[in-house]
Amino acid sequence: MDAPAPTQIQVDTDAQTLTVEWADDHSSVFPLDRLRAACPCANCEGKAVEHIAPPDHTASPDRQWTDLDIEPAGSIGIRITWDDGHNAGIFRWDRLRRLQPKRKT
Repeated sequence: MDAPAPTQIQVDTDAQTLTVEWADDHSSVFPLDRLRAACPCANCEGKAVEHIAPPDHTASPDRQWTDLDIEPAGSIGIRITWDDGHNAGIFRWDRLRRLQPKRKT
């Protein structure tokens, strides 16, 4: 699946979310704890995660992430360095889009 290009990425540690704005005007809003659980690196089991629901603001996250570093991974996605020191996974754009696709209207 080809994903539309991302136009903006924003981390909100207060809300515990990462938001990706896509070129087709869709916004994917990922809870940080679920995104960390979906890490696609070889050591994590995140590849088994097929979908991440948008944030449920009535539930408390398992962990508060406060110090994240996001950097481009070439043109294919992003690498997130989590405040637990983990940064081995590259979140490809197509995988992020599959994790939270645009709803059909």
